Formats: sequence, structure tokens, C-alpha cells
Amino acid sequence: MATILGMLIFIGILFTCVLPFFLYINQVNSLYDQTVVEMKQFDQDRALEKIDVYAYPLSQTSNELSVYVKNQCPLSVEIVRIWVEDECFEYSLQVPGMGHNTTESINIGDLLPQTEGETESYKVKVTTSRGNTFSSLTNPLQYSNGSGWAGGPSFAINIVIELDKGVYFFNIHVEDSGGTTVYDEDVWVILESGIMRNVNVDGPDTYHVEITQTHGPDKTWSTDVEITTEEPTKWVYPPRDYW
Repeated sequence: MATILGMLIFIGILFTCVLPFFLYINQVNSLYDQTVVEMKQFDQDRALEKIDVYAYPLSQTSNELSVYVKNQCPLSVEIVRIWVEDECFEYSLQVPGMGHNTTESINIGDLLPQTEGETESYKVKVTTSRGNTFSSLTNPLQYSNGSGWAGGPSFAINIVIELDKGVYFFNIHVEDSGGTTVYDEDVWVILESGIMRNVNVDGPDTYHVEITQTHGPDKTWSTDVEITTEEPTKWVYPPRDYW
């Protein structure tokens, strides 16, 4: 009888103490394995993340910037911070896979030079929720107290169209002095306050920029833009109230 009671007590201890401990260890191992898998997936998603960033001023003398983000990967991307030099702006901008989106305007008036004729350069970058950082392809932007915005790293025409929110259809056409088309795009704008397009050109020349509203009122705005080695990047701003 004593042997049987001892065995029952031992089995009771086994089930009440040892077995739960083994179950706990097994649960911890399962949680660890799950975390490892999630971290590997996160690292893989982070490596696949690729976006093109274009920071642009809203007008030639504006103290506000917007950031146009073009997603080049199939994963959705969230922009959580925007940096202008060392100044950080908290943000939450969702960009769908292979899609694009534009931030609302960011006021950087406190960062602009206040002395007449003074010029400052600015580099803009964004940070995603996965921890990647991407610099703007329009860096460095330059602002002069007197002449406004200029600058850019290469031969390019940056076209900024500011709009009242609505639905718009545009064709943006750029050709060189010889009549060769260097850029042609049909743009569909839905409830956005503006769009920006970076047009890379071959080099110094006079380029004809033509923007046509293809649906609704028949409106066409055009201008000639001279690109030189001294001013390799030009900003083009059609009048906001034109559309």
C-alpha cells in the first residue's frame, strides 16, 4: 500500500510541477521560433523596400515643401519621418505597392535664411516604418532670400502643378529645341493638392514644356526653359488659378 501511495504522490508531483515546466519551455521555444521567422521576414521586406523621393517647394518663393514618393516595390510603404537637414517632422504617409503619394505641405519657414541675399542649401530625406532612409533625388535644394528656390543635382526640369482638390487629367509634354520628345506622360489626378514630375534632360538646351488638360475645359499652358551648365536644374510652376 505504501509503495502504491508513493507512486501516486510521485505521479501527482510529475503532473503538477514537472509537466507544466516542460510545456512552458515548449511554448517559449515556439515563441522564439515564431519571432525568428517574423524577423527574417521583416529583414527581407526591409531589403526589398525601394522608393524614389522628390522634395519640392510649392512655389518659387514658398516657405513650404511637399514630398512626392514613388514606390518602386510591390510592398506598401509607410513614411514616418521627414528630415530637412537635422530638423525632423513626424509623419504618416501610406504609399501602396508600385504606387505613389504626396505629403501635405510642410512649413520650413524657420529654417530659411532671413538676411537679404543670404543663400542656404537643404537636403531632404525620409524614414520608413521599416527603418530605411531615402534621400530626395532633388537634393540639394537651395534657397536665396531674394530670388527664391533653385538647385538640383543634374540636368533636369522639375514641374510642379498645384491644384484645388478634385479630378484632373493632364498631358505633360517636353521636347528639345530640335523638336525631339524627351518626356510625355498622361497624368490622372484624384483629390490631390498638387503633383510634381522630375524630367531628366540630356544637357544644356532650350526645352519646350507644354501641359494640356485633356478632360474638361480645353486648357494648355506652355513655357520655354533654358538649361545651362550654370543652372542645370530649373523649377517650373504653372499658375495655380489657371486650372
